[in-house]
Amino acid sequence: MAVEEIAGAGESEGCREGELATRWLPRFLGVALAWALWRGVALWFELTSPVNPVPAPLETLLAAAELYYTGAAFTHLLPTLGRILVGFVGAMLVGGTMGVLMGTTGYGERFFSPFVVMGLALPSVALAAIARLVFGFSFLAPTSAAVIAVSPFVAVNVWKGVEGLDHDLLEMADSFEISNRRLLLRVVVPDVAPSLFAASRFGLALSWKVVTVAEVFASSSGVGYKVAQTRGAFQYTQTWAWAVVFLVVVVIVEYLLFQPLERRAFDYRDDEFELASAR
Repeated sequence: MAVEEIAGAGESEGCREGELATRWLPRFLGVALAWALWRGVALWFELTSPVNPVPAPLETLLAAAELYYTGAAFTHLLPTLGRILVGFVGAMLVGGTMGVLMGTTGYGERFFSPFVVMGLALPSVALAAIARLVFGFSFLAPTSAAVIAVSPFVAVNVWKGVEGLDHDLLEMADSFEISNRRLLLRVVVPDVAPSLFAASRFGLALSWKVVTVAEVFASSSGVGYKVAQTRGAFQYTQTWAWAVVFLVVVVIVEYLLFQPLERRAFDYRDDEFELASAR
């Protein structure tokens, strides 16, 4: 018994070491490389340019930490997050509806395809400028820009996910008179889930970008507004600090929200794989 416990402890320790090497070491190396490149570029500008537009990493992080510590970050971060949330939800609703119609009906595909193609090619900067002309300095300017810019990308992901459904399985479920609710929960959602997660992650990432770009043109608050304001005042350290403030939130949402949800949603696939391996 003692030998088995020792063997189990050694195996557990080996798993932890393997996880450290495969999961965390590449991330650490990536961060270290990015830090070194950032420091090298900052040093090059410091030595060659009278005005340094790229502050050192440590200086930037300290400035970002001060924005959080004094509470100044939340004054403009919260409005930006509110606009992103509204734009993202709107894009998921609009793009998801378009994708479902395109994947289930030939008429829907032919009707929405031109709008999707044009939306995919529309530059975010041009869209932000147009939103400023139409809505002025209002809440609708950045949110509408996000909905219009992100919806086509969501539609494409959902379209391909719905298009890839197993139609034989759907016909079999219909022949056995399976209820629509059970069919949706047991067949449609699991099959389309990867596409939905890809669409939501892609949509949120684009919403970050479009809203902050729109805030440069069409807002008197928000992170994009502060980035443009500090850059215009040649306060480059503050410009980078506001960018870091925003990136912290992006990382938190990715690693504390999306990845845990994705792991939980696809746990059943690991169980099925283990069961198949056991057989």
